[in-house]
Amino acid sequence: MPVTSVQYGQQPWKYVNGLQISNDTVTPDEIIDISVGSILDSTGVYQLESDSVLSPSIVNSGLNGLDTGTVAANTLYAVHLVADPVTQQATGAMFSLSSTAPVMPFGYSAFALLGYVRTDATSDILLGYWTAGNDGRRTFMYDAPIATAITAGAATTDTEVVLTTFVPAVQNTPVWVKYAMTPAAASRTLTLKTFGAVGDMYQATSQVTSVVLRDTAYVLAGLNAGAPALEYLWSAGGGDAVAINVAGYEFFI
Repeated sequence: MPVTSVQYGQQPWKYVNGLQISNDTVTPDEIIDISVGSILDSTGVYQLESDSVLSPSIVNSGLNGLDTGTVAANTLYAVHLVADPVTQQATGAMFSLSSTAPVMPFGYSAFALLGYVRTDATSDILLGYWTAGNDGRRTFMYDAPIATAITAGAATTDTEVVLTTFVPAVQNTPVWVKYAMTPAAASRTLTLKTFGAVGDMYQATSQVTSVVLRDTAYVLAGLNAGAPALEYLWSAGGGDAVAINVAGYEFFI
């Protein structure tokens, strides 16, 4: 029987290796693949092992599926590796709305967060790309940036950009923001910042009237009543417009 978990003290150091999430146009839209690897569980007690590729489906229920309920549209789900350190049932994976407390299958008591997936308007998993490595820092990029509610914004005071369902609800999550600003005049300034920040974390200045300026900003998302968010503003108003999209984010497991 393959080992699914071992006491942490049996490993030489606290680490994560492999367990890279992937999906592509060949894989059905409800399925992801998780490569082989090892990770310390959420309690720091067990080093969880997966010695074969896992392919959980978000339309299934329980082990290698969704922990509870039915899949929803436009929703961010956590992906967990789950194991049974007592009777050594086969290691599996699960999707959950919770990044810290998935509903576990019978007999399973150890889990570790691996990353996140987002569904689209038809409840399929959006195409994206995840990094892997020997530490807990991971990067995820959407195949195509997702539009926020700010599609033609021109606020001249700090205004919230809600990122719920786009990025994890974790304070100071690094986010890549793809924007397209259309100025009504030259030298108009777009500012992006962490929600609640005082200073101007990121600024872009237009050069030519009505010529669209497109670029990518790297900004930390803050939490507003538990929901991830940024703030934006224009230096002046009247005829300006900016579209703000989420291109990707970093997270820690």
